[in-house]
Amino acid sequence: MIKSFSELHGAALENIKENRPKKLGVIIPTDIKYITAIKKAVNAGFVEPILIGPASDSKKMVSDTGLDSSAIGFIDAGNHRLAGQIAIEKAVNGEFDFLLKCNIRTRDFVDLLFADQSGFISKKTVLTHIGLIQTERYHKLMFVTDGGVIPEPDAAQLINIIQNAARLCNKLGNELPKAGLLAAVEAIYPAIATTMVAAAIAKMSDRGQIKNVLIDGPLSFDVAISAEVARSKGITNSKVAGDTDIFAMSNMETANGVYKAMVMYAQAEAASVLYGAPIPIATSSAVDLPDNIFNSIVLGTYLV
Repeated sequence: MIKSFSELHGAALENIKENRPKKLGVIIPTDIKYITAIKKAVNAGFVEPILIGPASDSKKMVSDTGLDSSAIGFIDAGNHRLAGQIAIEKAVNGEFDFLLKCNIRTRDFVDLLFADQSGFISKKTVLTHIGLIQTERYHKLMFVTDGGVIPEPDAAQLINIIQNAARLCNKLGNELPKAGLLAAVEAIYPAIATTMVAAAIAKMSDRGQIKNVLIDGPLSFDVAISAEVARSKGITNSKVAGDTDIFAMSNMETANGVYKAMVMYAQAEAASVLYGAPIPIATSSAVDLPDNIFNSIVLGTYLV
């Protein structure tokens, strides 16, 4: 089971040694931080990238970072929509192993993915945004979801969000991940709808209606990450509290805010991915520094 980004890097390197560098489509890398991360990934042998966006800008940044331009492909695309469409078309044609979404809004890119003419995924595809967080104060990776696709998930969508994250955990060697449905409180109050939904889903998990993942909820964030806090609040029989893998938030704003707060103010190491598509889609946020973008690239490499 992979519990840290250093372990992920090692596992991805072993995968590359046995196979080959992965073909990476990079969408609108119009900031030097993206090229810095890509340079690190190229030098490590992870990827063979093609940059899709304003080619003159991309070539200048490649030159500025000292990256060998012969190791890079360029496709000129004058706007975000066109760049996204080109990336999706080439992915459908099997020309990319995975994608990296850079300076294009997640919502706009998701709309392109689900467009009828894209041929990439169907309307029924369960696609979710999952942020991986590593901090010194937690003993393993935290999977925070859904921070970018489903704004206000209902109960059925929350189950899909959890199951998608569980499949990602499986890929990283965790056969039975633990998911916490987060709310403001860990008690169940009819006046707080999120606690009622969380309790219903947790009961479904108890009865075996949801497979391959342990679910508990509602859990407040402190209970989810600390067994000591859980005990102090009288929660002694939870298999999830204090050992949560998947932090399933009640809405997109909360998941998005937690991810960005952890990265910006807790200086957490991070990666993120749109998961559930035919190929991995590594993502980045405006708050991500080159090392976190590199982590997302490595994650995509490992998942191929």
